[in-house]
Amino acid sequence: FGEYVSLPGLDCTFPGGYSSLAERLLSDLPAGTVLLNKAVRTVRWQGSFREEGDEGGRVFPVRVECEDGDVFLADHVIVTVPLGFLKERHQEFFQPPLPERKAQAIRNLGFGTNNKIFLEFEQPFWEPEQQLLEVVWEDESPLEEPDADLEANWFKKLIGFVVLQPPEQHGHVLCGFIAGKESEHMETLSDAEVLSAMTHVLRTMTGNPDLPAPRSVLRSRWHSAPYTRGSYSYVAVGSSGDDIDVLAQPLPEDPRDPRPLQLLFAGEATHRTFYSTTHGALLSGWREAERLNQLFQAPVPA
Repeated sequence: FGEYVSLPGLDCTFPGGYSSLAERLLSDLPAGTVLLNKAVRTVRWQGSFREEGDEGGRVFPVRVECEDGDVFLADHVIVTVPLGFLKERHQEFFQPPLPERKAQAIRNLGFGTNNKIFLEFEQPFWEPEQQLLEVVWEDESPLEEPDADLEANWFKKLIGFVVLQPPEQHGHVLCGFIAGKESEHMETLSDAEVLSAMTHVLRTMTGNPDLPAPRSVLRSRWHSAPYTRGSYSYVAVGSSGDDIDVLAQPLPEDPRDPRPLQLLFAGEATHRTFYSTTHGALLSGWREAERLNQLFQAPVPA
């Protein structure tokens, strides 16, 4: 708590979705530079690896083994997997395992789930200039613990809906936000169950029991995704910004190691002041790229 810094100004929405940011960053690179759907099983470091069949060839300290059997050798690997994945898989994902100090930082930091629920309507029931529909439950205080009956009351964690603008581009769409255990429970439900619950919420909000149901629903499932297991990091009780800095430190830890920066770490969870944000993730990637630039530009010891 107290580490996070908010940037001034408005949020930036990419008309083409988040993928347009990655596409712009990749636009100057040769086609095929980035391999998609290439799941990694194990990252082996502090080793001496050669290309298969090249016994007299160059030795690399890092070997990346993919689920499909492909192998990549490297001097440096920048690890950008989400903290949720590290919490679940770091012990077997890295060989040898990460130093205890870094493993403890992974355990200390929090990783939560915030999902979006998009509802598409035939016709809007809101005013043309309306931007936000907030949800307030009369029978609950925001200081109280959420109801333990997730199955019956998960939708009460919904904080409201944003009206997607302009309708000429998006249609008549509301975007709802839900976080926490209730959000994780939502992921286990069918589309029909989510749509029914959202219809109940909107009819209760408006006082109109005949409000037409949305014609379609689309939602994220960040907690269920095996390579994310959530959607954002936070400084949990018992942790501090120091844990973020420890997570961000490259390996090996010894600065005198003759094979430095074998593993570098980037991603929103490694930025001390901008964790949980896209700009934090972007800046952390630039930080690690610059770390490698400095290494490559350093004079070679005699």
